[in-house]
Amino acid sequence: MSDRQLDWELLKGLECPVCTEYMTSPIKMCENGHTICGSCKGRVTECPTCRGKFIDVRNITVENLAATAIYPCKNREDGCEETFTADDRNKHLSVCLYESRQCPVSLILGVNCSWTGTLSKIPIHIPAEHDSVIAAVPGNFVVNLPDFVRNKVYFQLVLFSEEFFCLIWHSKSKDCDFTVLHLGLKEDSETFKYGIKIGNSEEYIAGTRKCRSHCDMYLTDLQPRKSITINYDTLLDFVSENGCLSCEIEIGREKLNGFVSEELQEHLQLVVMGSELGLLCT
Repeated sequence: MSDRQLDWELLKGLECPVCTEYMTSPIKMCENGHTICGSCKGRVTECPTCRGKFIDVRNITVENLAATAIYPCKNREDGCEETFTADDRNKHLSVCLYESRQCPVSLILGVNCSWTGTLSKIPIHIPAEHDSVIAAVPGNFVVNLPDFVRNKVYFQLVLFSEEFFCLIWHSKSKDCDFTVLHLGLKEDSETFKYGIKIGNSEEYIAGTRKCRSHCDMYLTDLQPRKSITINYDTLLDFVSENGCLSCEIEIGREKLNGFVSEELQEHLQLVVMGSELGLLCT
């Protein structure tokens, strides 16, 4: 919310004297009543304000004030005018347009890149610095995974409808997880859907899900209910003699247009991973 009045005098009193961040429960205090955040209390041996001893008591009054106070975004000086309660303030940072972020290509794909910047600058940075790992694709396309084996991760960065997406396959001992991350805000990411189809007109496996934002999902989040999970042994039935797994992919906004329909086959764009798309594996 951007229309709430900020009580700067109160907020000054809620700053931890050590880390200068706003304090939240548990808030500790010394024998003279000076407060300190719970995290910093474990790092110092005496009160930084008066050098008094700490007592093993929480300051409930200050904790209640902190819980109901209205805070500015920590990126206020950079232009964010939003205000929140303590809980909502922390949630906001994952979608704040003014929050400085690590390069998503570096974060997700492991590519060496020291760039940091705001979300609005990511669409400028990626094509300027990582053009070699981007493939422009239509809504429907085919991806071939060479040397498909257990315990391997396959990545591909694609550009569709002027938006960047990262395709991730994580092959494990028993299952293979697949997801598509949208490089953008969560509220925008959830307007996109993706689907995968493996097989032919007679036998195939297919699944669809909503895209998730790269801001709140990384490789460690590829798990049931957050991605499409397929049994590894089942996938082996569709691996070619040369070890390649062919995947039909569709990405769309709001809906998938005729996904897994037979007439779609003749309109697909075949892209060979590892050459035209520049496959990254680990």
